[in-house]
Amino acid sequence: MRRVVILPFLCSLMFANELDLLQEDKKELRKIDKEIIEKKYESSKDEWIGKINLNSSLGKDHDFTHDKTGDMSRSLGLSFSQSIFESGGIEYSIEYARKQLKSDLIAWENQNIALIQAIYETLLAIKKLKLQIEQSDYSLKNKDIELILKRIQYEAGRVDITELNNAIMSKNNQQKENISLKNSLKEKEYELSKYTSLKSNQIEIIDFEVVDKEKFLKDNLNIRYENSRVELLDTSYKQLKSTYLPKVTLNTNANYRNNQNEDDRQTGAVTLNMSMPIFDITKDSKIEKSKLEVLKQKVNVKDMQNELEYEYEQILTQINSYDEYEKTISENLKLYEDLITANQSSNAAGMSADYDLEILQNTQKINQYDLQINDINRKLQYTKLYFKTKANI
Repeated sequence: MRRVVILPFLCSLMFANELDLLQEDKKELRKIDKEIIEKKYESSKDEWIGKINLNSSLGKDHDFTHDKTGDMSRSLGLSFSQSIFESGGIEYSIEYARKQLKSDLIAWENQNIALIQAIYETLLAIKKLKLQIEQSDYSLKNKDIELILKRIQYEAGRVDITELNNAIMSKNNQQKENISLKNSLKEKEYELSKYTSLKSNQIEIIDFEVVDKEKFLKDNLNIRYENSRVELLDTSYKQLKSTYLPKVTLNTNANYRNNQNEDDRQTGAVTLNMSMPIFDITKDSKIEKSKLEVLKQKVNVKDMQNELEYEYEQILTQINSYDEYEKTISENLKLYEDLITANQSSNAAGMSADYDLEILQNTQKINQYDLQINDINRKLQYTKLYFKTKANI
């Protein structure tokens, strides 16, 4: 059987392989999206380069004063205009294209990670539901025993109909929970099929370890993206300021003109033009707006870092809670182990009923499943740390 591994350390190279988890259409979409980003960069970085234009005309003059038709004329020309100095504007234009590429690639990587995270969390949810179904079966066995005992006690006149009815309802509720869990499992398996054609048992997930706070903040994908936006907006601000400074443009043209009664004419020219805006009523407001956008984005990054610090502490608190749950469950398991050992001895001596031992053994199993389910809950918290860090771009 083919098995694919979801690795605990995420980087671009590994994601190139992990995208194989996706359905073919989704995988193709991710590749096309990246190609679009790269083509966008190739176009943007060369936008400052001038274009060569071809011009042609065909015409005939008519003199209304003398009612005389003029000569047929034809012309063909090539022109080229190139900005050769923009007070840093050309460099900022190229730099802006680079910053946009970086920002777009980080966003693309984040989207990849979101898809892998969705698969990972769905796999954990499926595993958890399977454990809960098995656990619920043992609970149902106990409910069956409790109902049998209540019926015996009712027939012996030791309990009233209310207690027997409560036992019946308790069993019914447990059966309903079983059905609900199985339906939830089908829904999660369907959800997984939206992302990948692989079955849950064909994908192996490796446990994560704790991510330290410094790494969580430093390599956080959202922070990396927002920082790239700061760089992009800052470059845009510098580029805008350069448009109000001197600019030098090289213009060239070559023309060919043919007239019926004149000699053909071939002309050409090369000129250097210097221009600079001396008045624009919107200049100050435009520049100030662009500057404020940079400032706002920097504040946004700091605000996000503060929120992430709180989120990190919140996740760790929840993980610690699951660690405490594990200790409690382990203590319960030790207690049930002692009770089962004692009950087995008394049962062998005919001092206790078989039902008592079976209830204890089933309850022990239920607690063992609690231990495994608790571990999955802890893994789900780890995903909130790992799938938000590290994009090697």
